[in-house]
Amino acid sequence: MRVFRRGGLPGRRQVKRFRSSPIHVAPTPPPSPHTLRQPGAALSAYPTASSRSLSLLSFPALVRSYVITALTSTSTFLTPSLYLLSFLAHTKNAILSPDRNFILHKILKRTFYAHFCAGESPKEVEGKIQELKAIGFRGVILAYAKEMVLLPGSNIDSDKSHGSEEISAWRRGTLETVNLVERGDCAALKFSGAGASTMQQLIEKRPMSQDIRDATTEICELAKARGVGLLFDAEQHAIQEGIDRWILEFQRRYNKGASKRTVVYGTYQVYLRSTPDTLARHLAIAQKEGFTLGVKLVRGAYMGSDPRQLFWRTKAETDRAYDSVAEALIRREWNGILKPPTQDGGVPPRFPNVSLVLASHNNQTVRKAMAIRKKQAEDGVKMIDMSYGHLMGMADEVSCELILAGQKREEDEQHLGARIEKPKVYKYVVWGTVGQCLKYLLRRAEENRDAVLRARESRIALRKELVYRLWGS
Repeated sequence: MRVFRRGGLPGRRQVKRFRSSPIHVAPTPPPSPHTLRQPGAALSAYPTASSRSLSLLSFPALVRSYVITALTSTSTFLTPSLYLLSFLAHTKNAILSPDRNFILHKILKRTFYAHFCAGESPKEVEGKIQELKAIGFRGVILAYAKEMVLLPGSNIDSDKSHGSEEISAWRRGTLETVNLVERGDCAALKFSGAGASTMQQLIEKRPMSQDIRDATTEICELAKARGVGLLFDAEQHAIQEGIDRWILEFQRRYNKGASKRTVVYGTYQVYLRSTPDTLARHLAIAQKEGFTLGVKLVRGAYMGSDPRQLFWRTKAETDRAYDSVAEALIRREWNGILKPPTQDGGVPPRFPNVSLVLASHNNQTVRKAMAIRKKQAEDGVKMIDMSYGHLMGMADEVSCELILAGQKREEDEQHLGARIEKPKVYKYVVWGTVGQCLKYLLRRAEENRDAVLRARESRIALRKELVYRLWGS
């Protein structure tokens, strides 16, 4: 049985791992000494674990990944795909609903859905979870797909919604999600899935109603009892401030006490220029009130709906901000991007306890984080609880490299008889009907549109592994 380790995400249960061939991982040279932390600076990047890290994937998964990645990284195919997915996700025509149209359902489920989603039934979901753990993932972050996305210029008519019924349906779906995962896994949830009345409260930044508070409390209590982490996803900027306030209420309640477990995590989207200041305020609150701040750090997933003027101007600026914030959290040190909030007397607050899920598909970002953690372990520095999270169907070469690095470090630990920091890798997977998952699939396609370079790198890695499987070279 797995148990939560001190400070955050859960411990590990050993699972059998399957490889198509032996993998050699080159030893990692120690990073060069690093003095004062400048924004975005880090220790030397962690070297590539192996050119064959994707050998951990099954052949059918490898082929599907290559085909979908190749297609969605080309504008010729991606543009009409985005249009089609957007149309199907927002149409009111029942005939065009994948949950009612047999042909549409079959096409989508065997392609995009199979690549990015876990299943429509508990049996399918449990099978996918065990498949991922057999590869070597520490666990999964399972999310129920139901959500609401505001289109530009749209309004919510909450008078026509059945608020209590929507909240009850969200509560049941989220409780089932928590029950589907095992101790040591995580569940992700979105407040927008609770319906129009909840969205209206968030837009108006009102305190949560009693029915949504009761439902969320029941979900948190179940997660705490089962040893499951709860990751509240970030959503559109129009409702994010309200979400942040609600999440802090539950972090205060569930992220303190004798157990030292981090149950509740908030998500911070660094493509928003306001995020470093927001996160700094939350860190100061956590320090003052004595709870651990659970942080899932992402670049962002609402580029298609959030106003562009809120973003950093360039990808380079976004990368610099993300790496700087990640480094500050890992080291528990303020820096030039994540600056301490102003206090009376000008004395910056101490850095609080933090549990971090580094949800980045950028290989350089991940390697920098691993280099810092490796140096901290070698120097005997107290380390924060930290995991890596990647979306199912994306950045498999990054995930597999981390898994192989962890396996290599396990061997080194046994050989040297010394404790070595090993990465904990999770896959974020969504479950629900094909129709319910359409908005999620649409955002995944939009991410590929805005990350052509990364998709190209993934495609090259997948092609190399596919060629090796077929021709051995």
